[in-house]
Amino acid sequence: MPAIFINPSNEVHTTLLKDLNIQNKDLRVFISDAQPREYIDSLPGKKAIGDIKDDTHISTASHGAYCSIYFEDEIENLRETFITSIKNSSTSRIIWISSLDPNDLILNLKNLVYVLIDSKIDYIKTVLELENAEAIDRNLIDLKNV
Repeated sequence: MPAIFINPSNEVHTTLLKDLNIQNKDLRVFISDAQPREYIDSLPGKKAIGDIKDDTHISTASHGAYCSIYFEDEIENLRETFITSIKNSSTSRIIWISSLDPNDLILNLKNLVYVLIDSKIDYIKTVLELENAEAIDRNLIDLKNV
């Protein structure tokens, strides 16, 4: 099933995207136009490049994807942008990765699992398992406070 990773921004994401590309075979990436061109070019998958703060860019790029994987960093208002793009998308599964604590607006979104991380935690295996799972039975995976 098609998957899209929204907002890759570091080397962990490069590794995760390479593994997702092998696992999924139909990987898409929505990446900020503020990222360096060399980084963008190094990522596998079909790329959409645009304004990460524009929810319509994200929801349009997500069209047709079964699973959307969002990486929330500390860009101001990114949370609100992601929530709006999710509400406007047709995605069947949402994986939200963040080091910030979730709120009820996020946790109440349909078909969403929130993966709470910190910078020292390897979350690649968790995301790969969630993307590949037949069904997900919880909405919060706390890797930060394990």
